[in-house]
Amino acid sequence: MPTTVLTPDQIAALRALLAEVDSESAQDQGGGQLSENGIADESGDASTLSKGKPMRRIHGPYQERKGWRVKVVDRVTGKSTNTMFPTEIEARSAINRLRRKAEREIGISIDGALMTYEKHLTEKGNKPLSICSTLERLRSLFKDQTHYVVALTCDDAARIWNGYTARPTRTGKPPAVDTRINVLHEAKTFMRWCLKQRWTKVPEPFAGIEILGERSRGKEQLDRVDDARRWLATALELAPDDVGALAAATALLMGMRASEVTDRLVRDLDDDGRVLVIPRAKTRAGIRRLRLPAVLQPLLARLAAGKEPTERLFGPDADRWWLRSAVQRICRLAKTPIVSPHGLRGTHATLAVQAGVTGDAVARALGHESFAVTTDHYARPEAVSGARTDLVLENLRNFRKSSAPDWDAA
Repeated sequence: MPTTVLTPDQIAALRALLAEVDSESAQDQGGGQLSENGIADESGDASTLSKGKPMRRIHGPYQERKGWRVKVVDRVTGKSTNTMFPTEIEARSAINRLRRKAEREIGISIDGALMTYEKHLTEKGNKPLSICSTLERLRSLFKDQTHYVVALTCDDAARIWNGYTARPTRTGKPPAVDTRINVLHEAKTFMRWCLKQRWTKVPEPFAGIEILGERSRGKEQLDRVDDARRWLATALELAPDDVGALAAATALLMGMRASEVTDRLVRDLDDDGRVLVIPRAKTRAGIRRLRLPAVLQPLLARLAAGKEPTERLFGPDADRWWLRSAVQRICRLAKTPIVSPHGLRGTHATLAVQAGVTGDAVARALGHESFAVTTDHYARPEAVSGARTDLVLENLRNFRKSSAPDWDAA
């Protein structure tokens, strides 16, 4: 077999290539980011995981009878491709090119992407409870999945979704329609975010998913005026000496979300205790200033007395579950149907509409973008319908007086 004589320049190039490859191999074996087969180490925090790992493993070069072989293995499919080169220099040069290309095709596991997504939501300023709910929904969907985000196809998404909907929840039943709608919404938002990170080229793998059934509209309310009056009378009777009852009464009279009640600080009582400020909310419409009813002003002023401006108005232990317990305790004492704080919010909307408050005003008070949200999830349809009927009749009366005064004679 003839011997190939290399020029001094070729020898120098070969030595440089060998040094570079040996350096990379030493880093792999020395506990760096890549293991000996080029796979990134998945242990570590979200910042390490966000770097992902190459989607291809490059092996070789191996000397064969016909030349030098380089083997490339797709990490996801496991398929391998072999390429032959006539010389070792060409094979090693190809390996370096392939490695540089693989570094630009970084993959990240779903679990790693979720960890980074959680960090993103935190930095964005989302509330901890909201972040916890989002991650819980996404992890329930992607449970036990080992996919890489870049490899997630529409078929994979359909299979994952079918597995999720067939999996019993803690109650032993499949996920409810509302739960499925919420989880699917979170999945689509998450995948759009992954697309912005350039971790995937499939913008909407869950776009083809259809959910059969309708979302439930609203929570159980105190839909009898007498029940609402009795409930409020009980809450206000207890309020001077019962912080939970005062918070519950605030929820009904102000139409606030549970977290909007429990998260209030002393400094949120403004204008000498006549206004309650909600400076942060999950939507822009939720940021608002609400005028306090006269009955609540002295009670909340007394509660705030002696506290620092940055202290929680209803105390450090106040949260949504604490408020829920207080609301239901009053329901039992007042002998009304058992409702939640969210149900009181709906009661507020229904009573306001029945009292003739305009739809836009009710929506603004509740922190909704539009009255459509109020009618879909809070105010009872019959209340909205009755208010519209009253408005039509009032307009007809006004028209009759101004444009047709002779109708009375007729």
